[in-house]
Amino acid sequence: MSNTRVVRSLLIALLVAVCAIVAVPVSRAQISGDGSNQIFDPTQVNPMLLLRQRLSQSSLAAPGIPFEGAVDEEEYTIGPGDSFIFSINGQDITGAPSAVGADGRIALPDAGLIDVGGLTLVEARASMISALSRSFAQSDIDISLVLSRQFYVHVAGAVPLPGRYLALPVARVSNAVEYAFADTTSLPVTNSSFQPSLRNIEVQHSDGSISKVDLVRYFSTGNKDSNPYLQDGDVVYVPAHNPEYTSISVGGYVPYPGTYDFREGDRLDHILDVAGTSGSVDGADRVRVSRTTDAGVQTFSFSIAEATGSQGSMFEIAALDVISVMEKVSERGLISVDGRVEFPGTYPIVDGVSTLRDLLNAAGGLQDDALARGIYLERRSLPDPIDLFAANRFEDQTLAYEQVLAADTTAILQRLRLTDLDFLSRAYFAQELRIQNRVSLDIESTLDGSADPVYLRSGDRLVVPRDMNTVYIFGQVNQPGYIPLSPGENAEYYIMKAGGRAENANQVLIINPSTGRFTENLSQTLESGDILFIDRVVDLADSPEMQRLVIEADRLKSDARIRTMQTILQSVGTLASVVALVISIRRN
Repeated sequence: MSNTRVVRSLLIALLVAVCAIVAVPVSRAQISGDGSNQIFDPTQVNPMLLLRQRLSQSSLAAPGIPFEGAVDEEEYTIGPGDSFIFSINGQDITGAPSAVGADGRIALPDAGLIDVGGLTLVEARASMISALSRSFAQSDIDISLVLSRQFYVHVAGAVPLPGRYLALPVARVSNAVEYAFADTTSLPVTNSSFQPSLRNIEVQHSDGSISKVDLVRYFSTGNKDSNPYLQDGDVVYVPAHNPEYTSISVGGYVPYPGTYDFREGDRLDHILDVAGTSGSVDGADRVRVSRTTDAGVQTFSFSIAEATGSQGSMFEIAALDVISVMEKVSERGLISVDGRVEFPGTYPIVDGVSTLRDLLNAAGGLQDDALARGIYLERRSLPDPIDLFAANRFEDQTLAYEQVLAADTTAILQRLRLTDLDFLSRAYFAQELRIQNRVSLDIESTLDGSADPVYLRSGDRLVVPRDMNTVYIFGQVNQPGYIPLSPGENAEYYIMKAGGRAENANQVLIINPSTGRFTENLSQTLESGDILFIDRVVDLADSPEMQRLVIEADRLKSDARIRTMQTILQSVGTLASVVALVISIRRN
């Protein structure tokens, strides 16, 4: 009985302990300062949150924010907590740093209290030296700022972690915003139609004044005026905006095309700076601004010099304007030469004017071991994916990239959409189109001048292979690979050298290495660089997936034939019944 009571007591105690643990509220993870209300859930660990927890409370204070060098005496503002040391004729007269008090005053040796709060460092030093000079006349007085104060700033608005953060006078607005965006698990704005407006950040100072901050311009140009230092008690407010109503679109020949939030007072040169043209105007030709009004669409055109100069600084941009930067039309281009020429590398050409023979002459001609009949010219016919998609670098890229089709796939689908090709034919079309990147030419006739000149395009690539005095044989042979050239021999000789035909060998194709033309004439003499391919008898796909599709296609064809035969038989049966009925009617 006593044992039963003991067990029951233990169970009750255990139940109470479990309930107590469950009832305890989950501790809040304070990232920095006391403004974080994010609940720490160990089952949803965010490495950034864990890192912030390991930092001290002074996330924006030393050593969290390194100095950018010696502080600027003209900009550094003195406040409570700044500490100084004083030396007279090279001797420290205080023994320990003296700090500015909460009322903005500092105690000077033999000079009393003076007010330095709110002064710049150069003004405060001059004021303290003047006060000390009354007691230490004819002495060399030196004052040094040895320790920066710490103060709180507040971040509010469209950020995941609004709240209060410790900062140093050398911290900038971007530092506070970066910490407020540290929680990557929370959205800055709950309505997906809105986005944080990093070009319209407001910094409300303790004296009531307000500064406008354009962080996007700072990120693009490095202009420090667009990312000012924080001050004691600043409130950094990040507004939200709806790009459908308050945005500017920049496209064309700019480093960072995309949609940017509109900022009151925007000028054309400012927006071009934001899009990265401040140091990249080479190659740009004209700038056009399109604006929709009640009367229709207005367009304004500028040269690149005008847009980035005085006219651009006076032209005011409106919300929803579309800015297009056009590239100069240039006939100059570059082409690469690889392989066995005297001077391989990249060469300038005049697009559509320079010829293949001009290029070879510029490259010093062919080397002695070059395989002239194997030379080929590559030219890409499909677009690169980047040509069809340019993401806004200030937005979340994950979903955007997941939704983008490869550009060459899109081009292929566009070319196939009006055809009635079956699945296998479409797959063959796509495969062939992707690998067909060579310019069709007869290199031997081109080199000796008997053919029309081959004109080059920028981006082409000329490849001159080495003449290895071999014939390459592959496919259904027992020992595929390179076989030394034997002058005067035909295909059967090389097949024998490759161990003879394999069990599933079928037709033999001889392929010219330059033109890609093939022949089945096995009696012709092979030359260096020729390719021999022995096909197989059994029609097999190159992968299990393709083989399954081949089998499925054969099954569909077989089903179609059976249905056709059934239809014919039914038609014949119906016709026979009609004929029998007609004969029966006539007899009666």
